[in-house]
Amino acid sequence: MVHIKVNIQLLLLKICFFFVFACLGPTVGFLPTIAKQLGYSLTTFGVTMTFMSLVSMICVPLTGVIVDKFRIKKILLLVVILGSGVVSLLFLFVPKAPLDVDTTELKCDAETIFTVFNENNLKMTSNNTINYNSSNEIITCKLKCRYAELCSDYEIVNLNNQSDLSDSWISTINDIKNQNKYNQIDLTLKLKNMEKNMKQIANSYAFQVLSIQMNDTQILSPTCQCYLKTFCHVMNCSNNNNIMDIAAVTTYRGNVLNLYQFWIFFILVATNWACQTVIVSLINPICLDTLGEKSSEDFGKQKCWASIGWGSFSIFIGWLVDIFSINKKDKDYSPVFYSNIIMTILNFGVVYKIKVVETNKSKGRWKNMYGLFTEYYMISFCIWSIFNTLFHTIVTHFLFWYMEDLVSANNDHNKQAWLKTLQGLAQGIQCFGGEIPFFFWSGWIIKKFGYGNCMAIVLGAMAIRMYLYTVIWNPIWIIAIELLNGVSYALGFAVKMSYAKMLAPPDTLNTIIGFIGLFDCIGESIGSLLGGYLFDTYGGVWSFRFFAYTSIVMCFISIVTNYFGLVKEPITVKINAESTNMDMKITNNDIDKKI
Repeated sequence: MVHIKVNIQLLLLKICFFFVFACLGPTVGFLPTIAKQLGYSLTTFGVTMTFMSLVSMICVPLTGVIVDKFRIKKILLLVVILGSGVVSLLFLFVPKAPLDVDTTELKCDAETIFTVFNENNLKMTSNNTINYNSSNEIITCKLKCRYAELCSDYEIVNLNNQSDLSDSWISTINDIKNQNKYNQIDLTLKLKNMEKNMKQIANSYAFQVLSIQMNDTQILSPTCQCYLKTFCHVMNCSNNNNIMDIAAVTTYRGNVLNLYQFWIFFILVATNWACQTVIVSLINPICLDTLGEKSSEDFGKQKCWASIGWGSFSIFIGWLVDIFSINKKDKDYSPVFYSNIIMTILNFGVVYKIKVVETNKSKGRWKNMYGLFTEYYMISFCIWSIFNTLFHTIVTHFLFWYMEDLVSANNDHNKQAWLKTLQGLAQGIQCFGGEIPFFFWSGWIIKKFGYGNCMAIVLGAMAIRMYLYTVIWNPIWIIAIELLNGVSYALGFAVKMSYAKMLAPPDTLNTIIGFIGLFDCIGESIGSLLGGYLFDTYGGVWSFRFFAYTSIVMCFISIVTNYFGLVKEPITVKINAESTNMDMKITNNDIDKKI
């Protein structure tokens, strides 16, 4: 009979890793596109995530200090897990930014022209849904127009003039009952020399107005004795929403700090970010403490379950978002938050069963830590950690936004319908094709090549990965590129945790990981702020190339640093290297003797 011995504590840790990252994966992955759908720009999102990095910068070291001093690791973990579930529930009620902006212009003189401003740079091509088969097509639109004064000295001459809009307009605004900001107007439009007008007025389309229905009065071929100009918001149109698509505004252009909608979004993101940061900050040292001396070899094998949770739920939730969004104008992200609530409840029960090894109080802990952070190998490691996190932040926060831009640039509506599934598949490949193998074999790789060489390999792989994003035109190719996530992220994370475990003085592991997390937060804040600005200003291609070149430079610096011995290696690696050199010398001596 075969007896299988199961370590219950490690099994519970694997399940906990799975649940934590099953929540974290879809939330982090889709957060940029959620912000975009809510009406916020890349710059706004980048600045927001910079503040999230500051939240992490406070939470990570503070968590390490608190649990090392008060030994409340398990209690704190249960509290923040519960908090993340509550925040996920509240996310379902986050309102959108107000986007009802006047993007059309109505001008009346010798003739009446209706101009639609193309706020989203959509093109009227044969490959686009915004396409007109006939220049004689009659379109009916309902508008909400601004209150606009006419000439100060204008007087109504003949209200029965059926073609004069100015008479009807001034009689309407003089009516006390109708003196408000908007007047409801129905327009019947006919296209006017579309191609010629496109050349004359950049990013706008002009239409000749055949008739106007205003306050139950119809005006045919409207003209104005007194020049009239007003701006309008399109309520609806008869031509399959084509004009609506052109005039639609997807990004709030004003100061978001004045919006209560933004502050609701910001506070919920900050609270969720703080909870998830504390959870990850606690679960990693709990795992390392449970593994004990085998932490450098077996940590990746436990951590790979985080990738399984992240990848599987990213694919599943991405598919659910597309299914829930069928026949809807916007994507329905409710499956992201409903799944978070379910996973949080299950994870709470799992963590309750985990036996946590609390830190023993020891004297001189702070003195030992201060001495550690003044060592050259610790300084070089912290610098590497900043840049490694910076580059990973660029991919995490802006890759999905870049994928949406690629789909929009190609006008591919089939991919647009299933874009969330494609994005989920990309995250799935990141995990199953990249992270899991490298987490599983990270112990062997680190032991074989050493920490210094692995640090250089991680930066080199990240450079290749980001450059490849810029040479593709079809977002499907990103799925293949994401195989590099194993080298550029999983290996780097395993190196970071194992190196911290090796360097940490006795009973300071939580605090050391907390302070290393502080440097990670610096990299994340720089990446969020700089990435948001560059992507918004120069676009995805040039931004990814800039960071790819920067990663190559840092890879070269890492190689030089390792060459001069500024990276501390474990004794086993040094013994293996010395034995290899000794074998080479013996082999060379044998060859010399034979010669």
